[in-house]
Amino acid sequence: MLDDPKFIAACVLLITNLAGLIKLWGDLAKQRADRIETKAARDKDSSELHDKVLKHDFMISQLRDQQSLQATVIDDLRDTCATLNSNIVKLDTNVSNLTEAIKEMKK
Repeated sequence: MLDDPKFIAACVLLITNLAGLIKLWGDLAKQRADRIETKAARDKDSSELHDKVLKHDFMISQLRDQQSLQATVIDDLRDTCATLNSNIVKLDTNVSNLTEAIKEMKK
């Protein structure tokens, strides 16, 4: 039975198939490990990108708030300058009137 060529061929075929199966399992295990590694890297990149987007959203919101505050301050300064200009005109008029009154009193 051990000398039978069919038996030897069957044994060789069995050993070859087992070797192929073991290689296939090894390749599948390597492929799974590679996929897990790729998933981890992709998740890390995605998380970093998500954090950057949130940071930029916060910064944009902060800049908009600052711009709004600066616009309010500029409007207040413009109103204050207009009031100051009006008061300067009134003061100039009063000083002119006072100067005229003093000139008339000297005559």
